[in-house]
Amino acid sequence: MRIAEIGEFGLITKIAALIDEISDGQSPARRDLLLGIGDDAAAWKSPGGIELITTDILVEEVHFDFAYTDWKNLGWKSMAINISDINSMGGRPRYALVSLALPGRGEAGDVLDLYRGILEISNTFGIAVAGGNISASDKVVINITLTGLAEGNIMTRSSAQPGDLVAVFGFPGLSSAGRKALSQFIDLDADALRIFKNAHIRPSPDFNNGPLLASLGVKTAIDISDGLAADLTHICMASGVAATLHLNNLPVHPLLTRYFGRDSLKMCLAGGEDYQLLLTAAPDVLKRVNSALDQAPVVIGEITEGQPYAVSLLDEAGNPVHIDFSGWDHYKHPN
Repeated sequence: MRIAEIGEFGLITKIAALIDEISDGQSPARRDLLLGIGDDAAAWKSPGGIELITTDILVEEVHFDFAYTDWKNLGWKSMAINISDINSMGGRPRYALVSLALPGRGEAGDVLDLYRGILEISNTFGIAVAGGNISASDKVVINITLTGLAEGNIMTRSSAQPGDLVAVFGFPGLSSAGRKALSQFIDLDADALRIFKNAHIRPSPDFNNGPLLASLGVKTAIDISDGLAADLTHICMASGVAATLHLNNLPVHPLLTRYFGRDSLKMCLAGGEDYQLLLTAAPDVLKRVNSALDQAPVVIGEITEGQPYAVSLLDEAGNPVHIDFSGWDHYKHPN
């Protein structure tokens, strides 16, 4: 079967199964491994707590386009998306490795600007850039590996329970708006362009919420990279549960509605690359979260019993609604 037929997540499932089948389960490293493939980061036990590691790759003309992205902001974003993974597990980022594949025709000064962006956000979160690698390529490829440390409990995709409330931070869909606005040259006023553009090329949600949420008893979280509904589906599949979303509760930004009209709801559900936290928690836990945060998450649904990965959408009257929220898959048609 060709990769394009099974898609990104089908391929990941096959790789994970092969690793489980062939790896030496009795090795000390394997015994200490708490989480492998299938979450926002891998995790293993250490004397200082739970160590985390994540990696993300950005490829020119797949994840970014220099027609509307500059090198410094690209550096910021390449590190931000990794910080988001560590944060969604309840950890704090620590050490980074930066590997680049670059065309020989490129300018060294551009690469230094990339690192300026990487170091700007790294310094904000106390991350040490500890090394990396450089190779040749026809297109720019950026791969960052980031470690983190969770001093207490971690949050995972596999711990959602029926009765949990589903809540989200921020305004999902703004990054999708930025991508559309910049690539399709949509005419916007200055405030809308700034908000949409920053959401897409310089994501900056509150990357400190993860450890606090974990300390307050939240056990389940994921960052929104593939799209709100698609990432909720990942939680449902990992936890063996279903979910219901109430569309009238979704935090759709007014500017999204103003410029994209009826498409704004789908962009909120399936846009991706928002890097906001999506979580599930029991009502009493979520009450503690709301009391501890200045900007509380918005409750948009609940976890239910049912077929895993079944996410139901309901309108204001409680009637089922069908919206394609398949989200991003590198080998299938993205939204």
